[in-house]
Amino acid sequence: MDQLAMNSKDLFKTRIEVEGFNKSLIKNGRKIKNTLGKEDFLKLLIVQLTNQDPTKPLEDKEFISQMAQFSSLEQMTEMNKTLTNLITNYKSSMSYALLGKEAEVFDSVTGELNSGLVTEITFGNEGPMISFNGFCYSIDDVTKVSMYTH
Repeated sequence: MDQLAMNSKDLFKTRIEVEGFNKSLIKNGRKIKNTLGKEDFLKLLIVQLTNQDPTKPLEDKEFISQMAQFSSLEQMTEMNKTLTNLITNYKSSMSYALLGKEAEVFDSVTGELNSGLVTEITFGNEGPMISFNGFCYSIDDVTKVSMYTH
């Protein structure tokens, strides 16, 4: 018999744990998040270790493999945070560089291209916003920048 196979009792207990965990991710009919984090990985690993047959423990190489996966997850999480900060800083720098310049943006609400002299920059939850002609636009919507010639 395969060393990783569970008997029906252990399989049932694990299934109950996983279903309980999955239900905790749903609140008011909406999923709280779409990805598993390091805490979730550790919880699943603990459930797996708790419900394993003591007479047939995981082989060392399988445990080491899982720990390597956890380490990779941790590194990818940190890299994602670093990249997110880098993108935020880049967008902030770009928005400052647009002050006093003519910018053209695609207005997703009207479907039109609008242009004007960038007179203000604001920062909110959506990231940096440039303002001209009384309207705010995301830095992501900029399609063209030129020197102000008027």
